[in-house]
Amino acid sequence: MSLKKSIVIVSFGTMLEWAEFTFFAYMADYLSSLFFSADDVTFARLKIYGVFAASYIMRPVGAIIFGHIGDKYGRKTPMIASLLLMALATCGIGILPTYDSVGSVSSFLLIILRMIQGIAVGGEFNGATVLLTEYDKRHPFLAGSWTTFAASAGMALGSLAATIVSFFNNSFLWRVPFLLSSAIALAAVYLRRDMKETDDFCRAKENNELFDVPISAAWHHNKDGLACTAAFSIFVSVFVYTGNVYYRAMAVSVGGLPAEQAATAITIGIVLDTILIPVFACLADRSNGYKLCFTGLFLALVLSPLIMSMAISGNFAYTVLGQLIYGVLDAIVSATAFTILLKQFKTGTKYSGSSLAWSVSTAIFGGSTLMINEFLVGHLDLLVGPGLYMSLSAFVCLITVGYIRRKQVLLIK
Repeated sequence: MSLKKSIVIVSFGTMLEWAEFTFFAYMADYLSSLFFSADDVTFARLKIYGVFAASYIMRPVGAIIFGHIGDKYGRKTPMIASLLLMALATCGIGILPTYDSVGSVSSFLLIILRMIQGIAVGGEFNGATVLLTEYDKRHPFLAGSWTTFAASAGMALGSLAATIVSFFNNSFLWRVPFLLSSAIALAAVYLRRDMKETDDFCRAKENNELFDVPISAAWHHNKDGLACTAAFSIFVSVFVYTGNVYYRAMAVSVGGLPAEQAATAITIGIVLDTILIPVFACLADRSNGYKLCFTGLFLALVLSPLIMSMAISGNFAYTVLGQLIYGVLDAIVSATAFTILLKQFKTGTKYSGSSLAWSVSTAIFGGSTLMINEFLVGHLDLLVGPGLYMSLSAFVCLITVGYIRRKQVLLIK
């Protein structure tokens, strides 16, 4: 299978996973009314955010299972299995009866299916990046950006689907994105069967450079890689789910913007983000990827409060402008982060080490971000809280990755 075909097949599967995964977040308010009692709207919203968090809690489980297989037996098998698992769970949500039909049973089943999805994403996202960076050695940053490009494209599709659904008052239409994405994902599973194993893995296997327990080896040999991965995961989790997903909720509930206009602004931002990721990745390959990444993190540190202030402006043009700034900054970091963090791992620990560190941090910060922001804004009336939270995540990432990079440069000298 050619490199271009492998990139398309791997990225397409990742895109579908994230389209569904984020469609759920974009539709949180609506889904809360379908799967929980509508007696208290705010409490129902917190419950659906809790379901969103439950999927994140299971990500480390997926990272451990699929990461172990990927580092010990090959990259191909977990890439097929994780996408298949995601397709089945997504189909389950698409046919799930609502609270009005079966009561709290629907809530319980929704939680189970979202947890299964969390396991699948925990094994897919980093694994796809490992696979592609090992396929393409000539363009390291571009290769490392394809999965973030696919994830961003998936978020754009999820946002577009949510926008379309929001225009219609139809009790069945919300099911279509789940059912359609699961069907297409099954087709992608079939296509992935022809992928070849990476040369890096085959070489490590021939040279007896693999480990019996890869994650344990990562802890002993790649502590910088684990710390670097965790730092990027913290930033991406907080920055994306605050600056994109929660941005929409603030634009509607605080800014008073119509839901359709808020959804449109989000879609514009994520489309720009998607387009710019490979552009900045190519720039990183031609220049200094580390400096570009640090520039993006610094700007995120400074500009995040401004971005979130535009969400509550009540003005459509300002709301779109906030998303445009968000899209540029996220694209800069997304284009460079994975190539930087994967360089910190050995071949035999790369899949499991990066997956587990990413998933644990995401489970803690990504899974709680929506609830934290809802608490800051909805209960403490602290409107600047989400923007400051984004700045804090950028600061933590900038300091951690900068320290690791400086230490490596000093060792080289």
